[in-house]
Amino acid sequence: MDRLTKAAILSISLLVIMTGNAVSPALSEIGEAFPHAKPYLIKMVLTLPSFVIIPFSFISGKISSVIKKRSIIIFGLILYIIGGVTGGFSRNIHELLLTRAILGMGMGFLTPYTTSLIADFYSGIHRTVMMGLSNAVSNFGGIFATLVAGGLAILNWRYIFGVYSIAIFVLFLVIFKLPEPPIKIESYEKNSAFNIRVFTIGILALLLNIVFYSVVINISIFIKNEGIGNSGYSGIAMSSITLAGFVSGVCLRQISKFFKKFRVPVAIAIMGLGFLLLSTSYNFTYILISNFMIGFGLGILKPILFLKVSEAVPSRSNAFAISIISNSILFGKFISPFFLDFWGKLFNNNTIRFIFSSMGLSLGCAAIISLIIIISPIKTLNKR
Repeated sequence: MDRLTKAAILSISLLVIMTGNAVSPALSEIGEAFPHAKPYLIKMVLTLPSFVIIPFSFISGKISSVIKKRSIIIFGLILYIIGGVTGGFSRNIHELLLTRAILGMGMGFLTPYTTSLIADFYSGIHRTVMMGLSNAVSNFGGIFATLVAGGLAILNWRYIFGVYSIAIFVLFLVIFKLPEPPIKIESYEKNSAFNIRVFTIGILALLLNIVFYSVVINISIFIKNEGIGNSGYSGIAMSSITLAGFVSGVCLRQISKFFKKFRVPVAIAIMGLGFLLLSTSYNFTYILISNFMIGFGLGILKPILFLKVSEAVPSRSNAFAISIISNSILFGKFISPFFLDFWGKLFNNNTIRFIFSSMGLSLGCAAIISLIIIISPIKTLNKR
């Protein structure tokens, strides 16, 4: 497979993180531009695409059995470009939310294929490497989007929507270099795109993203309220997360080889320590370090989730099964603000520092549970 075809397969991943994160550094400026809009509507500028992606991702995964995947991807990219770029021309919050919904529709049609194409064209260690590269490319897109958007937001928040025009490059790459995935004839032993393994992985993906997005939706406000910096600083802080995800994605093969079966609890523990450090940060350097740790752990966990689900179903069902996991991640992103609000009320503490520290402690518990699950079968065998 030539390099441009490989690039075409990976290029779709470039758009994943930037779908929502591109506007994250400018949320405060968007709120100032629409002073009469309710606060939850401003936050929906960030989260609405994720909510809209969910049903369209399911539709995309389902129709892939009757419509060519390549055609679905091209249609999704066209919607993505329209919804992304036109956001900068919105005259009120409702028009802006409409463009964000169209963007979500486009990404919904694309979401199943960010990883299912890899399962279609690759197997074994090559699949692991490509899953890691897919996550790395996704995080690179996030780095590009947040850095550029953070800088543009200082000039005018409307300029940030130009970032989405990068999808035009992806569209041309897909049209000219992406072949239609081969149809594989295989046994029907695993005859369902939804089974107990897929369900379990989906729940874990949901919880992971609820925790992770506590950083995304709060970091800009946290930096500004603490007097640490402006939206430009917020863009750099978010980029440290995506940079870490890029690094861990590129190195996933080496990380898996070094930590072996303990890679999951190690990754969870790294994320947890990052949250605890963030909760005690009073300067920008500590914020960058803690965000890097959070992104590094997440960059290990996400491709592993997709690897596991691709192994749990036959290739003919991988697009729909992967859409289930992708939607679990996206639903976690959407409900994260509501869950965190409930969490704060439950403990009678709505401060951002408390949210960060409690998420860190929760991840610490998850790492211990994961380690026990891994070790316990070994102990049982030893007893026998």
